[in-house]
Amino acid sequence: MKDLGKLKYFLGIEVAYSRQGIFISQRKYILDLLKEIGKLDCKITRVPIEQNHRIGNDEESPKVEKTQYQRLVEKLIYLSHTRPDIAYAVNVVSQFMHDPREGHLQAVNRIIQYLKASPGKGLLFKKEGILSMKVYTDANYAGSIIDRRSTSGYCMFLGGNLVTWKSKK
Repeated sequence: MKDLGKLKYFLGIEVAYSRQGIFISQRKYILDLLKEIGKLDCKITRVPIEQNHRIGNDEESPKVEKTQYQRLVEKLIYLSHTRPDIAYAVNVVSQFMHDPREGHLQAVNRIIQYLKASPGKGLLFKKEGILSMKVYTDANYAGSIIDRRSTSGYCMFLGGNLVTWKSKK
């Protein structure tokens, strides 16, 4: 066994240490993704999904390459480990992996444009002495235009640090 020192990079997650705490991000992973799909020069957007979006089973829209769409969404799912700000948008686009259409791919591209605007964002786990737990939850009632199901989500903070979140339909 060998001591390699403090963790710096593991499975696409960068780890940085400071007096404030530990910061994790996937900056290099995002930049590699942008390069891989040829989006290094794409425009940026400030939000990952349109407010009050109406992304549904757009059956009249042309189909897109299913395997490529699935690979992109899978990479976005992995990115949501350190980017909870994209979790809802990724949840929405992942619902169409069985039959992706042009409108769904446009929503994926919007998430990618959002990531390009801030590849260095991540999570800071602050050093704090008080270990209080706070949980926040939210839901919409029958918000899906496809099946009128509700979407709910929650996030849990321990000592002021985000430790888990979930968005589900």
